[in-house]
Amino acid sequence: MTRLCLASAALGFDVRLTVRGGLLRDRVDPARVDGRSGAAGFGDAAGFGGASIGVSYTGAMSEDQIFVFLRQMFVVLLLARLLGELFRAVDQPPIAGEILAGVILGQTVLGNVWPELYLAWFPVDPLQRGMLDTAAYIGVFLLLLVVGLEVDVGSAWRMRGKAFFVAVTGVLVPLLAGCVAAWLLFDRFNEIEGANPIYFSLFVGVSVSITAITVVAKVLFDLNVVKSDMGLLLLSAMAINDLMGWVILALVMGFVASASSSAHASTDVQQLAFVVVGIIAFVGVCATTGRRVVTRCLRWFDERGLPTPATPLTFVVALGLGCGVATAAIGIHPIFGFFVAGLMASDHNALSEHTRSVISQMVEAVFVPLFFAGISLHVDFVANFDVLMVSVVTAVSIGGKFLGAWLGAGLARLPKADRLSVGIAHTPGGPMGVLLALVAKEAGIVGPAMFVALVFASIASSLFVGPALAWSLRRSQVPDSVGFFSREAVVFNVQADSPTGCIDELISKLMVVRPELSAETIRRVAHGRERVQSTALGQGLAVPHARVPGVEVPQVVFGVSRSGIEWNAVDDHRVHLVFFILTPADEADTQLSILSSIGHALSTSTARESLLSAQNEEQLWTQLRRCLVATATPALS
Repeated sequence: MTRLCLASAALGFDVRLTVRGGLLRDRVDPARVDGRSGAAGFGDAAGFGGASIGVSYTGAMSEDQIFVFLRQMFVVLLLARLLGELFRAVDQPPIAGEILAGVILGQTVLGNVWPELYLAWFPVDPLQRGMLDTAAYIGVFLLLLVVGLEVDVGSAWRMRGKAFFVAVTGVLVPLLAGCVAAWLLFDRFNEIEGANPIYFSLFVGVSVSITAITVVAKVLFDLNVVKSDMGLLLLSAMAINDLMGWVILALVMGFVASASSSAHASTDVQQLAFVVVGIIAFVGVCATTGRRVVTRCLRWFDERGLPTPATPLTFVVALGLGCGVATAAIGIHPIFGFFVAGLMASDHNALSEHTRSVISQMVEAVFVPLFFAGISLHVDFVANFDVLMVSVVTAVSIGGKFLGAWLGAGLARLPKADRLSVGIAHTPGGPMGVLLALVAKEAGIVGPAMFVALVFASIASSLFVGPALAWSLRRSQVPDSVGFFSREAVVFNVQADSPTGCIDELISKLMVVRPELSAETIRRVAHGRERVQSTALGQGLAVPHARVPGVEVPQVVFGVSRSGIEWNAVDDHRVHLVFFILTPADEADTQLSILSSIGHALSTSTARESLLSAQNEEQLWTQLRRCLVATATPALS
């Protein structure tokens, strides 16, 4: 297989080509390499051994090269999006389809079945490959920016008690398991001549320890429980998990970089100290002063009425670029800087759910498919598929994260019924696992077979988590949550114009039905929960809730706001239908069941419109019960 280390400056290139043989070996004449031939793959790096060939190229892009680049972008993006949406349609993560697109268009399928066509579409031209790789790199950086935005540090801090135990063990157990497995099997799994077993073990350990918060958030959303206390706990734990994992990765990368830059075989202690201190100082400043400054800037944009989401989008991307430059200067990969930039801008009170959604959709619609398809173009997944390696890595990745989160749930004293769900939710590697595999491959720490194993484990765990988590949540749900709704707990026309006021109005209605309860206690718990995370589901729905000690029988109060309430919803729509859910403090399963019932009952626009068109309170109750009963069986089956 042909390898290339490509460095670009403006429109000129200084290229070192390393040939190891493979599909393209017989099709490229090294003696004729003049900068217009040779092969580069996204993420490939020197250090794999083989014959090195010096190549120099300086010149501007020709119209033919631009044409080929546009053609590549067209076919890769089209197929990646198509397959990604097909996987999404069957409730599976799109990343699987996007990587499959690269497998089909790349060396694995097209390169082996029709090599001439493969070379025609993806010619062995350093500049041509560099153009596609640049587009893919933009996808990497923006993906990490979006992941950082998904990590709600504020919510994680408020939930730090239980979430901390789950997150710490959820990282350390798989990290230790991965390092031990890689160390013991180094002689069998290592593909790089002269590779350091310590670096190899550390990279494999980190790669199998980070959980894909984006995959889990999508699964929770699909199951209609993302706004539940269980959903909040899982996302908070994964926020801490991601932060710990990326800091550990940054330290490992800094350690490797300092060692490789040393003139001797031993690590340059001064360089390592500079990297470690730099990482700690950078994260510390960004997490404190930086986060406050960014939050104030975002709020200032909103107060001045600047264009939204254009202004915050430009600001957040520029912030990512600046942090990427900073981390590169420290000596670690710029992707860490983009992740930290996302963390700084992740305050849900400063950056609206709608703006966050626009940024995420822009990245996921264009750049992410190009990245995941691009990394598969130049790797033969069949030729590099090692059954033992894939089996071990997948087992350690899924089993280690499950065991770690399950133990953490026990330390946090979560109910036994919830520990299984917590463990399962932490298993997917998803985009983060693939990205870490690429980082390890770029650094020359792992070879193509280990790269394939890490990618396979990330995809397999992402495909597994949806059905498994749905099963674990379903097995603990109560059999009939429809009985928690009542005719007396319906407000035909909510007068409040704010989330807090609406919650208070619904609690006042609750007091008519359940006068024995403490309104003050319920208000305190409900308002505190709303401050942690908005309970707006989108599509005009909100589900504020409270789990209160002393409550024995759950109760749901339903109200309709005719004018709508601004509730910081992900789709930026005003909320018209509000369900206030009161449950016992020790019954998380009941809350999940009620949320699931509401989500299924009002999943269609027809159902929502039937409630909004009701002419009086009696008709409103009749329509609501009809919706709940009609979907009770599929919702809880």
